[in-house]
Amino acid sequence: MEEGQKMTPAFDLIVIGEGFAGLTCASEAAKLGLVVATFESEFYGGLVVNVNELEHFEEADGLSGMDYAGMLAMGNKRAGVKSIQAEVRCVRRVDGGFEVDTDSGAQTARFVVIATGAKLKKLGVPGEAELEGRGVSHCADCDAPMFTGAEVVVAGNGDWALQDALLLAQECAAVHIVYPGTGLKACDDYISRVTSESKIILHPNHSIIEVLGDETGMTGVTVRNDQGESAQLKATGLFALPGLEPNGAIAPKEVERDVSGYLKVGPELETSISGLWAIGQVRSGFGGWLKDAVLEARQVAKHVKSRSA
Repeated sequence: MEEGQKMTPAFDLIVIGEGFAGLTCASEAAKLGLVVATFESEFYGGLVVNVNELEHFEEADGLSGMDYAGMLAMGNKRAGVKSIQAEVRCVRRVDGGFEVDTDSGAQTARFVVIATGAKLKKLGVPGEAELEGRGVSHCADCDAPMFTGAEVVVAGNGDWALQDALLLAQECAAVHIVYPGTGLKACDDYISRVTSESKIILHPNHSIIEVLGDETGMTGVTVRNDQGESAQLKATGLFALPGLEPNGAIAPKEVERDVSGYLKVGPELETSISGLWAIGQVRSGFGGWLKDAVLEARQVAKHVKSRSA
């Protein structure tokens, strides 16, 4: 469909992304009487699906990310949300709403919510790609038992990195946290637990510049401090969690973005294009917690309902 062409929308709302924010928004909108579809190219649940126990999120009541995401997905099905497994290529404005172009065809809606989340950044250093799966990992919940009694490195200083470090400390002989700058950028609970854990060694003002290995797998990392001095840490595992980057490329080019590519939103979480919202990790200023994602998902569902009246 050409931009500006009049169309009759197939849905009131299309939610792109079946992470916690997207699933919640779709369910709430359907309960409010809207005709809703979700799009997801991978498995529902997003990055959090690999977490064995959801902390700091009372609604999960100790469930794993997989279990809670499954509950949300089943709730959506009962609410009448149509789940479409397809990769979204782009979103474009058309007269009467939006067209969502996918690898299996296009669908139309009066309103769209982008809830595509973010992906883990790579360190981008020699040896990282070559040793992926042979020591380099991104999920302690998945791989911690493989490193029982070993020394490992965690790259990063945010909530996710510290949470993984605490989990690894239950299995490993030592956990080295390597991060630039002097501060840990995580919640007070994680910082307190990490700094009091004897198996965890902090390496502030350091960056990993190479992942070392041989035919047996990973053997260590080379780190460099802010003085330019290099050293090697012996380790058989690296959990690379240096941060996230948004999955916002599908949004129209006219949507305003911040310097890191996150989608800018207004007070009601609407982007610079009327009728197009962004929630969760893909948006600029997101709080970072699951409870934040769920809260704003419900908020936007209500905004869409009021706009559709």
